Amino acid sequence: MRNLFTKFALVAALVTLVPAAALASDARVQALGLQGDYIQDYTNVYAYPASIVRYQNLVYGNLGNKSSGVSSDFQDNAGTSPVDGAGRSMGAYIVAKWLPGTLGIQINENRNSISPAYGPGWFDRNRNEGLSLMWGNKVGEKGSFGLSFDMANSSLESKTAGVSDGSLKPFPLNIPGGLSANPFDPNLNARQLMNSVNADLGASDRNSIGVGAGYSMDWGSTDRQKTADFAVHWRDNSAKAEDIAAGQTFEDNGNTDISVNARAQIAISDNSYITPVGNYYTMKRGYKFTDTTTPASNFDYDNKVSGWQFGIAESWVLRESDLLVLGVSASGEKVDYKDVNIVGDPFTVSYTQLPAIFGALEVHPASWFHVRMGASKPVTSKLEFTDTADNDSVIRKDSPLQYALGLGFRLGKSLDLDTVLNQDFAFTGSWAASGSSTNVPFSNISMTYRF
Repeated sequence: MRNLFTKFALVAALVTLVPAAALASDARVQALGLQGDYIQDYTNVYAYPASIVRYQNLVYGNLGNKSSGVSSDFQDNAGTSPVDGAGRSMGAYIVAKWLPGTLGIQINENRNSISPAYGPGWFDRNRNEGLSLMWGNKVGEKGSFGLSFDMANSSLESKTAGVSDGSLKPFPLNIPGGLSANPFDPNLNARQLMNSVNADLGASDRNSIGVGAGYSMDWGSTDRQKTADFAVHWRDNSAKAEDIAAGQTFEDNGNTDISVNARAQIAISDNSYITPVGNYYTMKRGYKFTDTTTPASNFDYDNKVSGWQFGIAESWVLRESDLLVLGVSASGEKVDYKDVNIVGDPFTVSYTQLPAIFGALEVHPASWFHVRMGASKPVTSKLEFTDTADNDSVIRKDSPLQYALGLGFRLGKSLDLDTVLNQDFAFTGSWAASGSSTNVPFSNISMTYRF
């Protein structure tokens, strides 16, 4: 009894270090430092809706991402980046007696990214809160079929507000003086610079409605199980600002998103399996301005973002429950903007990792305590910004390291609490040790309840 009390006291003490403790579920994948497709986890259900049949009867909550500082509960999506202090959500996957199969519902502070590949996680995290519904059912003994529906919307109407091209366009890309001024901050690596570009472009929120469909299957013996998942998503994005009195309208020009996601997990021995993964997406973000009184002011721009990711990993089950993942992947993203209002000329930004080597480890020192870590490093990371009108370009090449560490706690038999460690906390300690309120112990916290 004393040992049990000590365990719960330790967990309680850790949780009370968080200024506003709520509970969440993306933390396990984030602590492993890899793309979620390479492991079996219920966070993949939106990308692969048919896989929901594997994760019946659970409830989860995500507190969101917090690198430092203190946020009030349920703070709205503010700030210049759609991913700063964002990502709060709650969801449930249940077997309902009145509906065949498994039903899922997600209530999100940011809408779901249309693809797990790099890019949409930044660019596509619309700050219009999202609702996602998913459903899946078995097809025969080995297969399952799934559907998804999602939407995110917000509006503002005013009788006096005017319309300008700043009503919808993204925040400035902060490139004063054009390319000749070398827009790249020397203190940022290529990945950080691309994150900044995506965050700026993603600051232009669009209302959306989307649907998806997927098929999953499993085969093989009990000891050497094999699975495959495939899904396609389509999403419409819309935005409109209108000044009726002035005869001016600023709106999207028919923007749609499409993604294709596929993966398999193939057992090659009793304790290891190979996981090939492939993702492709394209997202359109064009807009047009119509002035019925001054047609010469009209314009129409086609802007597009596309990306891809292909990789393969091998996973080993160690000592019955521990997990080791090693893999390699190649990925790329391209932003192609025709809009001359942003930096004076049409431009493209491309980012590639060729290839990236990654690894993750999850160990269980005790049945109630889990430790996770992961790292990724591209052999070559390349960012190229091109002014397509002047045919001028700036290229940044490097090989940055990404690293994550997290802890997990099982409370009783059905409740899991997962965390991602703030990498500075181990060195600075809590407020009592350093006097700084920004030194929170965890940058993400998650909770999962199974029943």
